Amino acid sequence: MRPPIDDRAVCILRENVPEFESHYLDLLDLYDEDLTPQVVFNELADFVSELLQRGDNEETIERCVAALELVALEPGADGTGIVAFCFLDQLPSFALDAIRSYLGPVTETILELVEQDLLCEDDGETALLVSDRPFHARMGAPVED
Repeated sequence: MRPPIDDRAVCILRENVPEFESHYLDLLDLYDEDLTPQVVFNELADFVSELLQRGDNEETIERCVAALELVALEPGADGTGIVAFCFLDQLPSFALDAIRSYLGPVTETILELVEQDLLCEDDGETALLVSDRPFHARMGAPVED
C-alpha cells in the first residue's frame, strides 16, 4: 500500500481556482492514487502558459498566482518546493515574464532565490542555501507622520 500523500497544496489550488478543476479531474483519471501535488502543479504551469498565450482570463491567472502564494505560505506542505520546482521552474520564459507582476511577496522571493540558484531540491526536500530563516514579506521604510 502506498503511503498517504500530503495534498494540502492541491486542496488550496482546487478551492481557489475552480477553472482548473477539469484539468485536475483529468489528471486524477490518468494517475489515480499515484497523483501527486508535483504532477498537479506541473499541469498548472501548462494551464497558466496556455491562458497567457490566448491572452485572456486575467482573473483566472490572478487566482492561480494567488493560490501559489497560499501554497507557499502553507506550513509543512513543501509549498516552497512545489511553487519553485513544480510551477515556476516549469514555465516557459515568456510566461514567467508575464506573471511577475502578479506574484505575491513570498512567491516573488522564491522566484528570486531560484533565479540566483540559492534554492535547491535535494532528496525531495527543499533547502535554502543561504540560510534557514523563513521568508518575510518585504517592508518599505516606515512612513512618518
